[in-house]
Amino acid sequence: MAFRPSPLLTLRSAGVQPAFGSWVTAVSPTPGFAQAAYAPLTLTLGNAASSGNDASQMFKAGEDAWLINVDGSGAEQVRIAKVTNNTVILGPKTGISTTGRTNPFTEFAHAAGAIGTGTFILPKQMTNNVLVTYQDGSAGPWLYIGSSPLFTVAPNYLVIYKIAFAITGTQPPYWNAGLFSPGNPIDSSELFVLGTTGDQYFTTLAID
Repeated sequence: MAFRPSPLLTLRSAGVQPAFGSWVTAVSPTPGFAQAAYAPLTLTLGNAASSGNDASQMFKAGEDAWLINVDGSGAEQVRIAKVTNNTVILGPKTGISTTGRTNPFTEFAHAAGAIGTGTFILPKQMTNNVLVTYQDGSAGPWLYIGSSPLFTVAPNYLVIYKIAFAITGTQPPYWNAGLFSPGNPIDSSELFVLGTTGDQYFTTLAID
């Protein structure tokens, strides 16, 4: 069993945010993200991490990641070729795109911008278990966990669990997805959170 912990993360809005991941704030070259790309793209990520860089703390060169637009559209796997500070460079995917071209870098239109606008980016990490810890001293009253960027709490839609806040200096509450044996049946890119702006949490992936 290996563990892949996130840095301490902060909710940067009252909207949905990846439980383990970030969003794209800028792209170079600019036109490449609004359509399928057949050359490398450099993505600058957001500031989900309470300190430090999202890219270098949550992504690894050579691994796959998911791009998912905030409205749930355009979901696709991409390949991360390089991570530098708060940027990732996308490498070519293996295979043929839906339009018949080989080794695309992306296949669908995405967006760059602030949280709530910029396309989400999450590691394509299959995991045996997930722990989401709601940092003590957060505003509360709840941190919600859902299974889609479209999940809502009023009404409840695609909600998995909700965690009550704890006052500063007390044992922080957490959600434990439950251990599975054998294998890694949970795709961490399916997990999102929602709460009060400024709430803090961290997500730990237990990998079999």
